Amino acid sequence: MPRHLLLGLRALVTLVGLVVTAPVVSAQPNAELEQEVRDALRRDRNLRRLEVGVNGGQVTLAGELDTFWEKSEAVRHALEVEGVDTVVSEMTLPPPESDEDMVADISRAVQRYPHYTLFDYIDGRIENGVVTLMGRVTADREKAKELFERVAKIRGIQEVQNQIVTLTPSTGDDRLRRTLARLIFNSPNFEQFSSQPNPPFHVVVDRGVVMLVGYVQTQVEYRDLERIVRQTDGVLRVVNNLQTIS
Repeated sequence: MPRHLLLGLRALVTLVGLVVTAPVVSAQPNAELEQEVRDALRRDRNLRRLEVGVNGGQVTLAGELDTFWEKSEAVRHALEVEGVDTVVSEMTLPPPESDEDMVADISRAVQRYPHYTLFDYIDGRIENGVVTLMGRVTADREKAKELFERVAKIRGIQEVQNQIVTLTPSTGDDRLRRTLARLIFNSPNFEQFSSQPNPPFHVVVDRGVVMLVGYVQTQVEYRDLERIVRQTDGVLRVVNNLQTIS
């Protein structure tokens, strides 16, 4: 069964499968195309040891790499070469550790992401080294892509399926976020979290709909947070998925 990460606390080309394709372009001689792919891979020193085979517009990459991030970068570099329309992956990664051991590494990678805020929420699951990232993030930077990279660089991860949704930019939602942050952190129940970029609870704002996720300590905090949000002008609806620790 998949192990849920409860990090709580489409981004890059999602790799994997054996074959990734790009738009078809005119064919090049195999030797010339092979050299161009090798040159592209040399931009990253970790990819220089890969073996490259070419048959028409199909490129085969083989060899051992340390992380899924390197594997995804190898495919990306190859697809950027003019004349490559298909990449076949025969690249191998170190075998996964137990899912239980990797949960802590993944959670740490997300929680230490410096742009993970009150208004983002990431969750996920892992099964046999395959990680699925889910959740919603604000659009002020490429958070989904950056979180994918952080997780994909963890040794032992076999694949990262990035299902993080980037919320549509909205000046109204941004204004509502600022108001909610002020009201929440002015409450005696939550003022202790005002200096924490990643509190245990999160407030996801999407076109006036507010979803509360994560954890609070008590039922008093649970009711207070929901009350604050419901009474805030501009909130159209509240979805309360908070959990209490006690």
